[in-house]
Formats: sequence, structure tokens, C-alpha cells
Amino acid sequence: MDEQNNQEKQPLTQQEKKKNKRLYGRFLIVVIFFVICIDSYSYIYVIMIKHMTPKNTKIILPILIFFIILLILLLWSFIAAMNTNPGDIPLYWGFYIGDDDYKRKRYCLICNAFKPERSHHCSVCNKCVLNMDHHCPWVDNCIGFYNRKYFFQLLFYTTFITIYFDITAFYFFYHIILNAIYKRLKYSDLIDSGIIVVTYIFTFVFSIIISLFFKFHIGLVINNSTTIESLDKEHKEENEKFNIGLYENWIQVLGTNKLLWFIPFETESGRPKGDGLTWTVRNDAILDNNNGPKIKNENQGNHLDQAVEMGNIGSNNYATSPISPPS
Repeated sequence: MDEQNNQEKQPLTQQEKKKNKRLYGRFLIVVIFFVICIDSYSYIYVIMIKHMTPKNTKIILPILIFFIILLILLLWSFIAAMNTNPGDIPLYWGFYIGDDDYKRKRYCLICNAFKPERSHHCSVCNKCVLNMDHHCPWVDNCIGFYNRKYFFQLLFYTTFITIYFDITAFYFFYHIILNAIYKRLKYSDLIDSGIIVVTYIFTFVFSIIISLFFKFHIGLVINNSTTIESLDKEHKEENEKFNIGLYENWIQVLGTNKLLWFIPFETESGRPKGDGLTWTVRNDAILDNNNGPKIKNENQGNHLDQAVEMGNIGSNNYATSPISPPS
């Protein structure tokens, strides 16, 4: 009996913990799709279609069509963020003879591979991810170099559609509250009114939360940072060397095609700029030799040669090609 109790109290193994995390992520995805279905049903059918009359059709129909377009783009970006590989380390990527020792320090004992700069190991996905931002259980995937654009678009459309819901459904919500206060609410309308009130309050609260979250990620993109780097206070100044200007920072995530900044579709021009392995840094990214990389500028003819001298740095940074500081 004691042996049985001891077996039951044994801590979960690493594999069991990872399995539970993945199951939790899949459960959250089911919850998200359920919430989207309920909110969409409430808005499209209960709020709009049921209140459509010959007099207000010209007003409600365009509002409804635009909502459906936003919903399609939201689902599209959600599926893209969920199913796109965030970025794996190439099989033969590593250091070469003559490279500095800092590269050897960035070795992942779990993946048995050298991690490129700004790459990190995800304990849930059990692999190293290029330019890892964070592991998102809501999409059951890591957010990294190749799917960060879709995650950013997901936040944009979620924020947009919830605020759009709040504004366009407020008239109906307001009248339901007035009718309830003055006891003019019909018994036959109780179910529909209850659905509208509950979904409106939920969407309103959620729109505030997601707006703040989206604002945070806008700040990360325009400063060429990630969630992990923003939490790494020890290397804050060192990580700031990746801030190469608003436009360059932006296209490193969203690509050079301005149209595809809003459409979760992948083409050559719509992919994030770069390869996720090497990173452009500012010309003025000169750090103390004891704390990080020191960049020297030497004029050779009409070209600017960049020699990088490495000091005793931590476990996550090195510099590549330079660029002028952001204005």
C-alpha cells in the first residue's frame, strides 16, 4: 500500500510535463474557437440580422460585411500563426575555426546545436527557435522569426474587431439596458437580450486587455526587440544595438511589401527581412569591452570595414553588419 502511494506521489517527468503543456495549448485553442463562434453568432445573427429592416438595411449591411471581412482576416492570421514553423536552426549552422569564443558559449545541450544570436530554446516545443519572442499557448506554438508577422497581424485584427464590435453594437446594448431599467423588456426578447449583454460586456473588457497587449507588441516591433529581450534587464543596453530605425525594424518583422503588412499571406516580399541567423546592428553600438561587443570603424577607400572585437559577454548576443543609428 505504501509503495502504491509513493508511486502516485512521484513527480511528473520532463516529458509528461511537456505533454501536459501541449494538451493545455490545444485545449485553449478549442476555447478560443468556441468564444469566436459565440461572439460571431451574437453579432452577425442576434444583433445585426434580427434587427435588420427595410429602413436600416443600407446601414446594417455594410457594417455586417466589414465585420465578416475582419473575422476572416482574424481567423486566417490565427491559423497562419498556429501552423507556421517559427524557425529552426539549420542543421550545419555553428562556429568556424577562428570565430570568437562567445559562439561556443551559446550551445544548447538539449538540441546539441549552437544557437544563433537572439535564438532561444523552448521547453514546450522542445527545440531552439530563431529570434524567439515567446511561446504562446493561445496559438499552441512558439512565436519566432517566421511567424511573428502572423502573430502581430492576429493581435491587430483581434484588437480592431473587438473595438469595432464595441462601437457598432453599443446602440443595441444601450437600448436593452434602458428597457431593463424601465421594465419595458419583453419576455420573448429575454434570451436574445441576455446573449447581447453578456457578449458585449465580455468583448468590451477583452478589447481593453488585447489593446494593451497589442500596444506592448507594437513597441517591441518598432524598437526591434522581443518579449524575452524586454525582460532581460541585464543585457538591456546590449540588446538596444538591434534598433536600426523605425522602417528597418518594421520590415524585419512584416516584410517590404506594404500590402502584405495587412494580409497574412507569404510571398518573397512579404517575408520578414533577413534570415533569423545574423543581425544588422547600429554604427554607434559600441559597448565596453568587458560587457559586450566593441565595433571599430576603419575607412578603407570608399568602404567602411567593420571589425568586431568580442569581450566577456553573456549568453545571448553578437553583432554582425552595421547600419547608421536611427534618426
